[in-house]
Amino acid sequence: MKSPTYSPINRFRKKRGRALREQIESLVALYGRDIRILDVGGRPDYWANVGLEGIERIDLVNIDEGELGRAYSGDAPEGLFQHRIGDACDLRDYADQSVDLVHSNSVIEHVGGWRTMQAMAEEMMRVGRAGWMQTPAWEFPVEPHHRMPFGHWFGKPAQAWSMSFSFDARIRRYDRDRRRREVEKINLLSRGEVRDLFPGRPLKVERVVFAKSYVIHWMPEATAAVLPEPEPAAKDPSAGEPFLVHTAA
Repeated sequence: MKSPTYSPINRFRKKRGRALREQIESLVALYGRDIRILDVGGRPDYWANVGLEGIERIDLVNIDEGELGRAYSGDAPEGLFQHRIGDACDLRDYADQSVDLVHSNSVIEHVGGWRTMQAMAEEMMRVGRAGWMQTPAWEFPVEPHHRMPFGHWFGKPAQAWSMSFSFDARIRRYDRDRRRREVEKINLLSRGEVRDLFPGRPLKVERVVFAKSYVIHWMPEATAAVLPEPEPAAKDPSAGEPFLVHTAA
């Protein structure tokens, strides 16, 4: 029997996947071709819930080299997924409006404080003609990463302490050092903050009584020029700048 904690989340993910699929199909119809997607902080298996039809290529940009080895568990065309090392807050290898669809799912709350979240939002809006960004809602009473009730509404010490009441027994066993490090990795956003980060972009609210998550999405102007995406050049990692790593799917 499924836990009621997880079943509504799964329903939301399926519904969200259908909505993203509709946006992809609209872009394919607009441009008359398969599209290229930049998935900031993404993983291949996420796209099983969305479908791969109408997609020419998905660039998966992550700051952690450990993400490079992840593969799609189903059948995917060779070369569809391109793994790259990069910074969500500095997408310098992508020109303005060079990406058909820029995408991010539950990433912006992990990049740091307000200034770095602003930088990520600005970069997404800069490179993407169309966009999709999802993040959990601060207003929801259960923190989704640590599965604890109410604690995220308070300061960091209270958040760490409230892990003692997590629905996940593994998290309840964290020591104080681990708890504090975990809570400092996450900054959930309120509805007003999401609007401030993505001004003028449509916002959708997913609810389970309270707001559960927010989705920012936008489409290009119908008259926008269809420009080829420039192929980024690999950079030497020893230079201390973002660099790209290409791997076959």
